[in-house]
Amino acid sequence: MGQNITVQGSTYGSVVAGNYNVLVDARHGSSVTVEVERERPDPVRRERISVLPRRGRVPIGRGQDVDRLAAAIADGGLVRLSGPAGIGKSTLLRHVARTVECDPDGVVFVSAAHRQVGDLAQEIFEACYHSHGYAPSRSGLRELMTGLRITVYVDDADLGVDQLRELTDLVPDATFVLAGRDCTPLGDATAHRLGGLPQDIALLLLAQGLGRPLRGAEQETAADLWRAADGNPLLLLRAAGVDQSKLPAPGAVSDLLPLLLDAVGPTALDILNVLSTLRDAELSTVHIGALAGEPEVGPLCERLSELGLVTPGEHGYRPAPGVAAALRRREVAAVPFERLCAHFTEWAADPGTMPERVAEHSRAIERSAGLAIAGGAPHLAVDLGRAASPKLAHSLRFDAWGETLRRGWTGADRAGDTAAKAYFAHEEGIRSLVTGKRLLAAVLLAQAVTLWRTLGQHQGTNAAAGAQQFLPAPSDIPDLPLTDGGDTPELVMDHMTGFEQQDPTVDTIDFPNFPDGVAESTLVPPDPAAHTPTADPVYATTPPDPSAVSNVVAPPSAPVAPAASVASAAPQAATAAGAAASSSLLSPIMVIIAAVVGIAILNNSDLFQETGIAGTWQDSRSRFEVQESGSGSYEITTTCGDVIRLTGTDSSASGKLPMREGSCGSLLGYGEFTMSITGDPDTASISRTMADNDEYYCSTCGSDTATRVE
Repeated sequence: MGQNITVQGSTYGSVVAGNYNVLVDARHGSSVTVEVERERPDPVRRERISVLPRRGRVPIGRGQDVDRLAAAIADGGLVRLSGPAGIGKSTLLRHVARTVECDPDGVVFVSAAHRQVGDLAQEIFEACYHSHGYAPSRSGLRELMTGLRITVYVDDADLGVDQLRELTDLVPDATFVLAGRDCTPLGDATAHRLGGLPQDIALLLLAQGLGRPLRGAEQETAADLWRAADGNPLLLLRAAGVDQSKLPAPGAVSDLLPLLLDAVGPTALDILNVLSTLRDAELSTVHIGALAGEPEVGPLCERLSELGLVTPGEHGYRPAPGVAAALRRREVAAVPFERLCAHFTEWAADPGTMPERVAEHSRAIERSAGLAIAGGAPHLAVDLGRAASPKLAHSLRFDAWGETLRRGWTGADRAGDTAAKAYFAHEEGIRSLVTGKRLLAAVLLAQAVTLWRTLGQHQGTNAAAGAQQFLPAPSDIPDLPLTDGGDTPELVMDHMTGFEQQDPTVDTIDFPNFPDGVAESTLVPPDPAAHTPTADPVYATTPPDPSAVSNVVAPPSAPVAPAASVASAAPQAATAAGAAASSSLLSPIMVIIAAVVGIAILNNSDLFQETGIAGTWQDSRSRFEVQESGSGSYEITTTCGDVIRLTGTDSSASGKLPMREGSCGSLLGYGEFTMSITGDPDTASISRTMADNDEYYCSTCGSDTATRVE
């Protein structure tokens, strides 16, 4: 019989995660008690499973594409719809979801934009079952979903191959239809690549955009525009929107955004600036209006969508591809992060704001907190994290909850706010517990106990200590040496931060998505004044040989090198020094093995053209170059001299990722590296994954975002 655990102290009511009955305390951290198993919810399947996308424009000229997708869906299994930005994948997917006959048990539409598998699976589960406040365990979820013959449509499905397999395995009898830029083969999936519109349809679309028939010589101009745009509907909409009295010259296709931005007016620019400041976060019209200072923005957002300047989603809008970069080039001042944080903090803390609404805007909350940290106001990230954390926990979107907790902890650490550090470490410990990461939960809760005791906060101390009874015995918990600051073990620090600030000219900050488990213990926070990222370490862990533990594990009293002294060394020396220091962090539980796959900067950027994924990029770990080596083929040279060979298209490619021991040590095996352009052509999603392996565990694999460096 499993344990049922109650986390007490919230006014939001009870929720259950697996065998854990959870309440959330927003002030002192969550406490844990055991419930009898019979109190666990018994989900009831919905009579009608129907979660459809919002209504959108009907795609024109896509009849054959609809028919081919319908036939593939009827065959069942996995269907992949791919294509470049603006080609109409989302429009087609939504139309098919609403019109094509689905599997007998129903249809579910979800968006995977910047979301992890756990949260996506929970949303699909909630669409199929009456289960208010219940998140089953992974095994329980698969058991509940087995036998359900549903069609699941997933938009923005630019997940890694391993993530896609995990998601589809959780709903084993469903037909999945995935739309995204990535066209990487996945098993026996049916692939459908969406191309540009045929000429006659393109001219019809231009006429619709102009609001009148094409006249005389405009027919020839329109045909030239169709060829210049390669039939891309987004570019054609923009061409028609520049001036309704005439079409632009075909040579202006690459310069349509500046022309449109000149024409839309100041209020529209304010809306676009709000969205572009938060980059890829989707905002409802309520938030757009509040931040832009305009009470009614719905009709104007619809107009901007018709012009191809914003992309509508299920809960609001985000900037269309290229818009954020175009605004940066106009030197438009971004919305101050102080205003963003104040708005979302007040909104999230409002008792009337429902948890599901906060979950829908978790990306905006992450972005706002990141901007505050990068802007030197970490206390704002603390306030926002504490306001949003309880609502995200109650929403059962535990992946989004974890991202907000990590930003909150980073803000607390930089602000020197010990009480907030205790709270965020405590809550991340509870989150790790309910998601099955028991070792990490033990480490984090032990740290929370220490911090609460230092503060003399008895409620928090008792809550964290009470939760420890459901975790590994004290003798099995690592002895964690403190940092030079004397208050935070390195493992906690690295799990809760794990990012480096990007180029200060970039108007946002991206955090790598470290998977739960053993954190990136061999890296210490960098000294911004001394550190220039040139490598991209990936780490693995392995259970040690008991006879050799004494050779690699320092005694608990062993000091850890100060962060600044390690960071100021040469990059590879810093990695080695960090690895040596961290060997004392995990005691006999496990030993860190560093698999360095740092990506080197090549000094031959003039040898190739920077188009699509080719070019120089900066993610949260390093700056690197992607060199085109042939049609659909690319190469990245790592600091260890390995060559990552990618294959795919100009917008998405993947290849084998070498995993090495230590600082360019022996080759342990291969993972997978995937890079996909997302929305803005100057922004790409990065995925680093490692195949399941009982011997090694990659603790820095996951998703990241890279920005093109000009």
